[in-house]
Amino acid sequence: MEDNKEYIDIIKNALDGDVMKVDLVSQTSNIVFKVQTEKYGIVYAKFYLNRSSHIDNEMHLYSLLDQKYLKEPIVSSENPKFAIFKELKGKVLDELSPEEITANKEKIVDSLIYFYETIGSQKTKGFGILDENMNGTSESFQDFIVKRQTGTEEVLKGYPVLGTAFSEIYKKYGTLLVGANSLVPIDTNAKNVMLTDSGDVKFIDPGELISAPKLMGYGDFVAHTYKTELYDSLIKKLNLSKEDEQRLRIYAVFSSLNVLAFLKNLGVRDLDKVIPYGNKYTFYSLIEEHLKELGINTQNIDVEDR
Repeated sequence: MEDNKEYIDIIKNALDGDVMKVDLVSQTSNIVFKVQTEKYGIVYAKFYLNRSSHIDNEMHLYSLLDQKYLKEPIVSSENPKFAIFKELKGKVLDELSPEEITANKEKIVDSLIYFYETIGSQKTKGFGILDENMNGTSESFQDFIVKRQTGTEEVLKGYPVLGTAFSEIYKKYGTLLVGANSLVPIDTNAKNVMLTDSGDVKFIDPGELISAPKLMGYGDFVAHTYKTELYDSLIKKLNLSKEDEQRLRIYAVFSSLNVLAFLKNLGVRDLDKVIPYGNKYTFYSLIEEHLKELGINTQNIDVEDR
């Protein structure tokens, strides 16, 4: 832990020395430590290093949302940018049994709708990846989505269906890809939403935001939950128009492709076997079904052999 001495010293100072043990939990985009204290028990210290394409805006959400949906912070700072949170006890959606999903699906979906709609009511300038002022860095949504998904398509080149799915969608539905520029969460998969032991729904890692049409956030969740009870309940409550149903499927495909491209870059090769968190079907089969519902015949898509 010598390499992390600077972080540990900051944690000790923030907690007035009440630090019994520190363990490194994650050091990807941000760095997270699990800390044993006498006063609070287990807490988690998160340093926002933003070592990815996104700036983590988790702390900004405390000014927008009812805090009952978020982790409880003990202390936060802007310089250096970090926060320490009380431990949450419960199960993420990926850990719930089918019976627990059935019993809690209405509460979960109502919370999700509140989450997306409240954040989505915040309008921004520009589209796509946010800058430090919470404004998008692309002039139009189409500019952003074409650049983003073309990059993903290049990573997936040679994989049946995946390697040309975006091009096929854009060819047929490009004019549908418009909408207001709102704040949109894009990482609400089944490991980032928790049902606590007290029965509350918490969004435990909600900081990845972009500026985009609000439905894109829902599409990210649908990418993981399509053909589950949570999806069925969500669709029933949203009561979308035909065009918005198509947009939702399109955004679910885009999100799925981005996840698979991320995994490919990490060295995963058997992408046809990858299953979304909280689902029993592969991304591949879900993408193919979305494309079928969009009237895109995957049998006619020309691809190279892997």
